[in-house]
Amino acid sequence: MKKVLVISGHPDLKISTANAAILAELAEKLPDAEIRKLDELYPDYQFDVAAEQAALVKADVIVFQFPFHWSSVPGLLKLYIDKIFLHSWAYGSSGKALVGKKLIFSATIGAPENLYQKDASFRHEPPEFGYFLEQFAALCNMTCAPMIYTCGMMYVPGVSPDSAKAEVIAKAKAQAQRVVEAVKND
Repeated sequence: MKKVLVISGHPDLKISTANAAILAELAEKLPDAEIRKLDELYPDYQFDVAAEQAALVKADVIVFQFPFHWSSVPGLLKLYIDKIFLHSWAYGSSGKALVGKKLIFSATIGAPENLYQKDASFRHEPPEFGYFLEQFAALCNMTCAPMIYTCGMMYVPGVSPDSAKAEVIAKAKAQAQRVVEAVKND
């Protein structure tokens, strides 16, 4: 049985609809997975490097679950990468701790998909924004699965219609299922 580690990079899951729904679905579908919610574990952004590295070493498959923030990972997840994936541990000539582990990036994107086209507002498709993530995985000698993402995952209580919440939750559950399939596929 593969050991699965899910790292939630959402900066405040208490206000999340999509990421919270995905994590709940992953907890149900992958009951043996360890889910680490960085916002709850480290509200002060002071990581326990040894604990985080130990969790990564134990895993066969690592999932980063996060919302797109300015076409990238949220600051909390970026800081986690900077502080945990250290030279001579995760990468570099002697950094071999994560060699061969599978890395899955699962992102929720608030904007609709039609804005992520060459001739639209964002001028690129979502996977193109993941280039640095692929490079990060390669630097650590990890196997990087294609990015899993869903656009149109915006729900703002009091602003969005109530129907939008149900739609976002349904799309979140579908995305979680794609993550589960990626975890199980070699």
